[in-house]
Amino acid sequence: MKSTILLLFFIIYGCQTNNAIVRSKPINITRTIVSFKENNEVNILIADNNDIIEVFKENTSNNCKKIKLGKSYSLEIIPVSDLIQHGVESPNEYILNDSTIIKYNHYYTLEKNQNICIVK
Repeated sequence: MKSTILLLFFIIYGCQTNNAIVRSKPINITRTIVSFKENNEVNILIADNNDIIEVFKENTSNNCKKIKLGKSYSLEIIPVSDLIQHGVESPNEYILNDSTIIKYNHYYTLEKNQNICIVK
């Protein structure tokens, strides 16, 4: 009886799973921003080499990071396209909304949420 209870305990304990988060470490990249798209939730910065940087908007602040098109910026990003499984053919397209699809080389997301203002 003891061994049955002990075996049952080990089975239950052994079947417990740990919460695992799949995430890449942030890295710094420098890109020249040549274009900009946005919707209600996110800003998309498009670089000269056709990389896209997704920036989730911050709703708690009216402050914004000023971006001038054609200028290079160093950004702390997480590489999203490296996390996408490539076992199945997946197109390098970002769907911003029903009418805007952006083809990209690499897809990144900014480490911190922030508002973006495009200056001329």
